[in-house]
Amino acid sequence: MRRIRLAILLLCLSVAFPAFAQSPAIGDPAPTVLGKGRDGKIVDLAGHRGKVVIVTFWASWCGYCLKELPVLDALQKKVDPRWLQVIAVNVEDPPATYRQMMRQMRDFSLLQARDSNGDIARTYSVKAYPNLWVIDTHGRIASHHVGYGEDSLQAIVDEIKRVLTEEMHRQEAAATAAKSAS
Repeated sequence: MRRIRLAILLLCLSVAFPAFAQSPAIGDPAPTVLGKGRDGKIVDLAGHRGKVVIVTFWASWCGYCLKELPVLDALQKKVDPRWLQVIAVNVEDPPATYRQMMRQMRDFSLLQARDSNGDIARTYSVKAYPNLWVIDTHGRIASHHVGYGEDSLQAIVDEIKRVLTEEMHRQEAAATAAKSAS
């Protein structure tokens, strides 16, 4: 009887405290649902298959997040949206603060999503901000970066270029093979 109670307690604790869940690893499928977009529709990675997707989790109180977002927006404006989609997921800001931030970012090209209760951030095991994930064209995690700094920016850009280049080469090879077959 005592073992059964202990097992039930452990099960309850694992459900009540998902923060102990393991982070998705490089090569794992990325959790797909990223929250609600500004239009009220669910933002889902499945709708962006075939593109490299950058997902960054941020909050209005995070100074480094507010430095990172314009850089990611500039990247989104530079790279053809057929190849790259940046999705910025706001985590747990109060509604009034979130609306104010959206007004300030109204000219941003990146896609905004809102995780009002932090559940989505927990599926990615986000514990610090900014928290950036690069997702490959097949929906798998290609890299993960925590924090922001001018010195780390180049490594992130290099990683994005690597994933984009791999995909372009894959598509070129597929097109060449299809041409040869016909």
